[in-house]
Amino acid sequence: MRIRGYGSGGPGQQGKSAYGRERADAFRARHSIGERLKGRVLRRDPSGLYWVQVGGEELLARLELDTEPGDTLLFVVRTLVPEIRLQALQGDAPQDDLPGLVQAFRAVREIFETQASPLLQALAAIPPLLAQRQEAFATALADDAEAAALHGQAQALLERINQALPPGHGGTALYEPWLLPDVRRQEIVRRGSGGGFAEASLSGRMAGCGGLEVRLMSRSMDCSLRVLAERPDQTGPLQVELAALLRDGLHVEPQFLGVARLAAGAGAGVLAELLGDAPRWASGGLNTRV
Repeated sequence: MRIRGYGSGGPGQQGKSAYGRERADAFRARHSIGERLKGRVLRRDPSGLYWVQVGGEELLARLELDTEPGDTLLFVVRTLVPEIRLQALQGDAPQDDLPGLVQAFRAVREIFETQASPLLQALAAIPPLLAQRQEAFATALADDAEAAALHGQAQALLERINQALPPGHGGTALYEPWLLPDVRRQEIVRRGSGGGFAEASLSGRMAGCGGLEVRLMSRSMDCSLRVLAERPDQTGPLQVELAALLRDGLHVEPQFLGVARLAAGAGAGVLAELLGDAPRWASGGLNTRV
């Protein structure tokens, strides 16, 4: 849904596009992903949509809720780029809904990876040694306040995701962009089941490979992994890099269990594994596209 003017008294047709962009930029500057905002239904538009006042702005929105002018609703900011998307929550919505937090993390991650693209490209030139890459990443962030702030937001959202997991889930969500700097949209889920056994799943996208997943299992001095990718024949450099990282971190020679094609529709990201029976909102949302 496009951000419209304030109503019939808004600026002329010629200036509406620029005016809408200015309002969208102002909204982005004042609000953050995951933020909850109270809004008020102002009136119904002849189009069947509703004028809603949210965050100091009047927006024309589609509401899939039973509502009347004058009602107060609670919204959560889902994304800010490339479009502003807010979701209307039911009155009994909990503070942290897991699907919403995952979506918020992914949106912040996308902004960070765009902002920090030169930084990540420079890291990719560093040999696959854990301590060296991690130290170089910390040094680079110290010189880029904007990227550091975005990375901090992503880590804060991951902390909330982990706190929202049901007791006994056993999984931990991680984001370590320095680990494989050429992999974008990286997500990691690590699990441990006692007895020295641990497993980890990583997903993302890499030039040449397309969408990919890595499944790692380790126990004592044994380590095995399996790679899945949209283009398996392009994963040679990734396999070399993974093997070097595992030798450095676990001091073992990893055993590759094979490389396979990533199944169609399987590229949802490994954080989707955490959702399980997490509730998904039946409420609608408002979608403001710039």
